[in-house]
Amino acid sequence: MPESSDVHGERNSHLQKSDAIRETILDMSLVLISAGTRCRSAGIRVERDGDFPLERSLGFSEKFVKRERSLLPPGVGAELHPEERLARLECLCGRVIRGELVGFEELCSRGGSFWSNDFCDTEGISPSVRDQMRQTCLEEGFQSIALVPCHPNHRTLGLLHVADTRRGLLSERMVAGLEETGGHFAKLISLLRELKSAQSPLREAESKLCSILVVDDQEEVASLLGDILKAEKHRATIARSGREALEILSRQKIDVVLTDYNMPGMSGTELAGEIRRRWRPYAPPVILISGAYSEEVLSREEHSSDVAAFLAKPFSGESLLEAIHTVVLQQQR
Repeated sequence: MPESSDVHGERNSHLQKSDAIRETILDMSLVLISAGTRCRSAGIRVERDGDFPLERSLGFSEKFVKRERSLLPPGVGAELHPEERLARLECLCGRVIRGELVGFEELCSRGGSFWSNDFCDTEGISPSVRDQMRQTCLEEGFQSIALVPCHPNHRTLGLLHVADTRRGLLSERMVAGLEETGGHFAKLISLLRELKSAQSPLREAESKLCSILVVDDQEEVASLLGDILKAEKHRATIARSGREALEILSRQKIDVVLTDYNMPGMSGTELAGEIRRRWRPYAPPVILISGAYSEEVLSREEHSSDVAAFLAKPFSGESLLEAIHTVVLQQQR
């Protein structure tokens, strides 16, 4: 359900602040990693649909950042499945991410990290692997270098990249510490994705302009409800009876049905049952409104699978909008 512009703006502001906080955490972590390893350059790649773009970096040249923004070859895009994109990742970074260490295993730790203190001159990389490298790190003159996968379980979610043109800055113990840091990064990435996933149905519901069918035999009541909904940018269609409502539903897509309980000819509960019978499992949720004998109706209908929500008269516009908000969220789960 769309919110007022002030509330919506406030929510967007919170989301932007959340993204800024995440970036700040990554930047501060890279500063600490650089200080702890004495390496002037540090970066983190984060998995995104099978690619591992360089999300945050410190100390790398503009040329390096531009060239290493993606690990995919030029021309490989979103048309491929993420697993296929993962298989196409280039250079040593791609191999470390996939756990394919054959050809340079002597330079790898038990945790699957690649590291070297004389990278430009090392003979520990087989010619076949070296021929497939991008050469970017070699062109930058990096000697001390570590590529550390970030994986809480078996799936790699990120890659730490530490580098410096000076030799001999890294040690086995230091790489083990980077692997522990990488594990923390992976947990952070996983947590942020879970939070984003939890927010996505809410964002979708908030941004969606619902098409709502208002069913009430009293013209003034139906008009009032329609005005409330239109003020919130919803599309409101009015039906004066259950039969008219069914005719509208047969030719028009409706997201939510808002119906009075006590109507001549066909009651609100009878209408809800007929909607469910005709259009299940794609039937729109029905909100039942009752004035007279509300408690009695509620006790009888609150457990009905035909009715998604119940509103007792009198109710506020806020209560109405909250009920619509709730049933739209439930429909998306």
